[in-house]
This record gives sequence, structure tokens and C-alpha cells, in this order.
Amino acid sequence: MKKFISLIFLIFFFSIAFASAGVGIKKYQESLLVNEGEEGCVVVGAYNPFSTDTNVVVKVSEPLQEVLSLQEADTKLLPAGTSSDKALEMRFCFEVPTVYQRDCIVGSFVCALSCDEPQKVYEGEIYLQTLPLETAAGGVGGSTTSMSVSQDMKVRVACNPHPRDYTLVYVLIALISALVIGIALFNKYRKPKEQRIKEKMQKLKEEIKKERKK
Repeated sequence: MKKFISLIFLIFFFSIAFASAGVGIKKYQESLLVNEGEEGCVVVGAYNPFSTDTNVVVKVSEPLQEVLSLQEADTKLLPAGTSSDKALEMRFCFEVPTVYQRDCIVGSFVCALSCDEPQKVYEGEIYLQTLPLETAAGGVGGSTTSMSVSQDMKVRVACNPHPRDYTLVYVLIALISALVIGIALFNKYRKPKEQRIKEKMQKLKEEIKKERKK
């Protein structure tokens, strides 16, 4: 019986020591709707009811890391005794790539999007992880044990249908037309002035001959 009580006491003692610095997570949202190709940010609250300051960083789990790009995550100092009511906001920002299939005529150009397929939803976790504090001497202060807490997170990608965009086709037609006209003018005016006059006189003589035959 004494051994059992001693074991309970040791577990309790190490639990207190382990919990001298830590982090709690406060939910603000469990899902986020973002347009593909645009940036979105998830916000969670971080609090520290323990007796030691700690650094904390916000991250997402691997299933979301594989989908989201341009990831930017907050890292902040979380003071000891920070309650849930005064939780610090932690932002994790990202960009959603193109995920819906387009109907394109030429490669990835002149495309239409019908949004016939189901909405893309990516599920994972967003979590807060503690980091060791650096001391003035450049070492590590406080507990070096890392703690983390998480919550479920869904990223829903909005699909915005649009008709085929022919702007590129119109631009190409205009460029080709301008190029053809430019080449024609260049060929016309690159001849010497005297040669151009002779050609005009020759055409005029031919027209006079045709009129006399009539």
C-alpha cells in the first residue's frame, strides 16, 4: 500500500513539474471557406495558465501541409498566467492552389469552369506547440520539454464558375494583325523613292492603255 501511495505521489510530482510551462488552445473557428488561388488565415487563441513563460508557434498537420502553400505562421511569447479570456490570437495564413478541373482549349488558356464536381474539403488539425525560451546568455531557459494542443480544422475551397474567357484570343488576333500590317508597310516603303515613283507611273500607263482600248 505504501509503495502504491509513493507511486501516486511521484506521478503527481512529475506532472506538476511537467506542467510548469505549457499552452492551451481556444477555438474561434473549426472550418474556413477560401477561394482557390487566394489567401486565407485561420485564427486560434493561445493561453498559458502555468507559472512559466513560454514561446508558442501555430502549425497545421501534414494532411493540410500537403495542400496549402505559402504558409506563414505566428510565433509569440506567451506570458505565464495568461487566462483563456485573455488568450493571444495566433494566425496561420496560407494560399489555396487551383484544385478544380478547368475545360481549356489551348493548354491552360481559354478555360471555362462549370463547378460540376463536389466541393473540395481538406481536413486536418491546427495545433499550438511550445518552444524553449532563450536566455540572455544565448542558452535555453525554462523547460526544454515541448508541449502541443490541437483542434480539428477543415478548409473548404469555394468554386466560382465562369464562362470561357476569349480575351487571350482577341489579344493574339490583334497582335498578328498589327504584325501583318507592319510587314506590309515595311515592304512598301523600304524601296527607294525613285523606284516607287516609277512603279506608280507604270501602273498609270497601264490604266491609260486599258482606257484607250475601250
